[in-house]
Amino acid sequence: MADFAHSHYVLPASYDSVPQAWKSNSSAKPLPSSMQTVNIPALTTSASASGTSIIQLPCGSSSGIMMNPYIRMDVLLAGGGTDARYQWKGVARCATSILNRVSTYINSVQIDNIQNADQVYDTIFAHSTSYDWLTHDAQVLMDAPIRDAAGVASSDASSGAALTSKTYIFPLIGALGTQQGLPLFALNGTLQISVDFNTVARAVYQTAGDPITGFTVSNVQLVYDKVSVEQSFTDSVRSDMMAGKKYVLGYTNFQSTSQVAAAGTGFLNYGLNVSSLQAIVAQQMLTSNLSTIGESGSSMPNGLTQFQVSLDGRLINSNTLNAAANPGLVFAELNKCFSRLFDASVTDISTRASFAAGATATTGSFAVGVSAQRCSEALAFSGSPVSVLGLNYSTTAATYTLFITFISGYQLLIDASGSVEIVR
Repeated sequence: MADFAHSHYVLPASYDSVPQAWKSNSSAKPLPSSMQTVNIPALTTSASASGTSIIQLPCGSSSGIMMNPYIRMDVLLAGGGTDARYQWKGVARCATSILNRVSTYINSVQIDNIQNADQVYDTIFAHSTSYDWLTHDAQVLMDAPIRDAAGVASSDASSGAALTSKTYIFPLIGALGTQQGLPLFALNGTLQISVDFNTVARAVYQTAGDPITGFTVSNVQLVYDKVSVEQSFTDSVRSDMMAGKKYVLGYTNFQSTSQVAAAGTGFLNYGLNVSSLQAIVAQQMLTSNLSTIGESGSSMPNGLTQFQVSLDGRLINSNTLNAAANPGLVFAELNKCFSRLFDASVTDISTRASFAAGATATTGSFAVGVSAQRCSEALAFSGSPVSVLGLNYSTTAATYTLFITFISGYQLLIDASGSVEIVR
């Protein structure tokens, strides 16, 4: 102990090292494998507003590794006519507004249950992607509207032509959205994805023309790259699993809840029970927007003057998040929820005007968030443990619905029998 106390710390900078740019490339090639893009159609041929589509994928030794999965579907709006002008509802104005819930199961184990999926996707697209991606790529993939230099969405989703079926491409989030491939070969049973759809009034923002009365979703498919590896590799993995070493898949879980905001102070106690809460984010819209096709579904501050989060009674943000007086501070704390504070490679959809928009605006993009991340490095369970999360907030009007998303780190464990369990 005495030797340690009197020892001198040697700076790493005291040593010399050869820069990687000066070295010969040491990157090894992947194991022998082959890749094939696979389409898995839904069990149901079509679904209407408020309906459900179910996709089932058998797993097993010949199933390979799932990479780059997404869901494609064709959507045809009903009613309207040649004078119908509409956008998709929400901040990002993407076709994901038709999604109400996305659930994923492996056999009877539910590994994801993303409720209020339209709001979860909307928050992610608006605040953790980039303005350029949303303005260009998302237009092609999900019918996001063209925006002008001020960020205002133009009403051009239908312009003087009869409504026709359009194909949309939706990214998957949660366990299937992880960058690590899903080893279908190690699973035993069936992977199932269940997609529930919204009502037309919650999904569509109509700005002119004859009323749009519904929509039909058809040709729903799960599309992914199937990487087939050599039998020797799968045998090696299974041998490790037989020795008790479970296959670990880390992923980000999204849980969502909502409550009608109270004028004044509102409270929420939520039994989250996770070991790694990364962040809590929320956006709010007029409750009437959820049932009225002529309202935009934009997110407004609603006079938010406080948003405090406690984990098992311990307050984790002592700064006052006042959207009316200090929108820049609220915005900075929201950025931290997506680990991108002052990261110029990721740009928000918001301008100062849209972030602090008033109740009559149609382009509001407000959101509030509190980060619970303890470490910015890529470590497992780097968020904060919590059993009961407490939320205390103050708003102006009781005509808003607050949609709250909890972002947590999970792990999926696969044992030698191909069964799974979730480590929360």
